[in-house]
Amino acid sequence: MTTEMTCCTGAAAASSAAPGEARKVLPSAEMYLRRGLDLKRWWDRAYSTNSFARKFPLTVSTNRPDTSFGFFDHAVVDGREMPIMGNFQSLLYDRLKSPTTDAVRAARWMRAQVRMFALRYFMRVSSFLKPEAFVPPGDRAPLPVLLRPLSWCPEENPSPIGFGFQQLYYKEARGGSVRPFPESERTAIVDLREIGPRFEWILPYVQIFDFNFGTQPFGPGTPSLNVPLNEGSFLIMNRDFVIDEEAPEPDLLGLYGFGYAFIKNPEPSLFAYGPGEFEAAFEIIQFCVNKDGSVRAEAIFVVNRPTRILNVPLNPFDWGYEAACRLNLGITSCVLAPFKQAFDLLPGGDLTFDPASLFVNATNLLTGGLAASTFCISLEQLEKDFLVQHFQQHYQTLIGSLQTWRQIPNWLVPENELPAFVRTGRNDR
Repeated sequence: MTTEMTCCTGAAAASSAAPGEARKVLPSAEMYLRRGLDLKRWWDRAYSTNSFARKFPLTVSTNRPDTSFGFFDHAVVDGREMPIMGNFQSLLYDRLKSPTTDAVRAARWMRAQVRMFALRYFMRVSSFLKPEAFVPPGDRAPLPVLLRPLSWCPEENPSPIGFGFQQLYYKEARGGSVRPFPESERTAIVDLREIGPRFEWILPYVQIFDFNFGTQPFGPGTPSLNVPLNEGSFLIMNRDFVIDEEAPEPDLLGLYGFGYAFIKNPEPSLFAYGPGEFEAAFEIIQFCVNKDGSVRAEAIFVVNRPTRILNVPLNPFDWGYEAACRLNLGITSCVLAPFKQAFDLLPGGDLTFDPASLFVNATNLLTGGLAASTFCISLEQLEKDFLVQHFQQHYQTLIGSLQTWRQIPNWLVPENELPAFVRTGRNDR
């Protein structure tokens, strides 16, 4: 079995075989780019005129000047009307600490720093490793798997958070050919200002770390269930998603950032909705530099509303296969792949059902709608929960990046003078 075969997505699969999997999405990449741009044009009109069909508060922040809202609406995508939803969030990123006599020059200095950070380095440093217990060096023999639960010895357990980007393919400018990025450059994301002059588009992959599905089935204050999910998606970004504007508004010195459209995975998974499963979606992360030198970070996300939540196969063999993928058992799942393909060829082998939607609809049918109106058991509530989860992922990514932003005294120095992790985009220890 060759290494080109990718059996499941996830952290392990993304790091070792994402380029091979990306070849499967290349034929549809530009279609999803068009869909993302349709949504972006809709957002630009709706936000500038505040003309959302349904707009609602999304989160509450205490002692912090943060704002956010969610919305439901419709947009024309690929020539047809599509139900959509999304969220907007804005937070204070940083503020100048300088004498007022130097305020004007300091604000311009801040603008130059933010522009370089947002357009050249942010995508390289948007994932972080949580601190963990120190593991003393030594030659202690590894324990057998069955005995490891009995050991109190500390072991390395890296816990990444944030967004981990790789760049996999690019299309040369002016209708050139599509080529893969060299393996050595996959995490060193290009200067986004080169998209347009040098690249027509680039195709990255994003791994969303520390993405957990949590629920408290018996209400607040009761035990909760958290299921860690290895979620990721292929993306595509062209010049329309690069934000590089000087003084776009009277009170703004500059607006800098980037966005991308999501590409749907060619292979279905257990989840019918989520990163890698969107019919149309785009995302933007941007930094607003005000005239007083303060900086706000904003994130925008617009996506189709789900028609189903889960794809649970009626074929029980698929349950074990999906479990192997979710547990990152790459070798095991690759061994099982031929058997899965054989089962899929059987009559009805590809049939699935959605227990989440089935439960919601049945509960409301039996209670005459009381489940939704009194207990918030509805698909709309699931949609809002998804938007809150999306907000939290971006919030911790932006807050985490602030530490990196502040530790570099000057982002304008030549790249070879910056730390290795900034140059390479790797969290190597």
